[in-house]
Amino acid sequence: MEIPVIRNVLEANGKLAASLKDQFAKHGILALNLISSPGAGKTSLLERTLTDLASEFRMAVIEGDLQTDNDARRVAATVQINTDGGCHLDSNLVMEALGAFDLNEIDILFIENVGNLVCPVEFDCGEDAKIALLSVTEGDDKPEKYPLLFNRASAMILNKIDL
Repeated sequence: MEIPVIRNVLEANGKLAASLKDQFAKHGILALNLISSPGAGKTSLLERTLTDLASEFRMAVIEGDLQTDNDARRVAATVQINTDGGCHLDSNLVMEALGAFDLNEIDILFIENVGNLVCPVEFDCGEDAKIALLSVTEGDDKPEKYPLLFNRASAMILNKIDL
């Protein structure tokens, strides 16, 4: 007997993601899901973005991490989600985190996903776009090794170019 576990998990996640998309649209929120390898610079990018765009946009961050709140302490307007070893955020976790925000006070919601190039790509979090971050220190073969992310991403940011 075959049990389609992954399909069922993704279907349930997709239904919640559709509800999140509706909420974001209703409140005029641009939701961006940042996905990269650990250490590629998602948090540094957010620190700079939150500072540089603070006068133009009201922004919030949902911070996903395996164990610590190290990144969350660096980023203001954050809800921390510790996955306790889980390799990605999903729509259920994002929906729970939204309870901490007044959605009428947000223009842009950044979802800083767990550092992983595989699992976060499969799970829709209701975002308007997946953004792939790639640091030059990782080498040039990441798009070839992880094509799903680079095919599904609406944009890619090449980071740490000064190195």
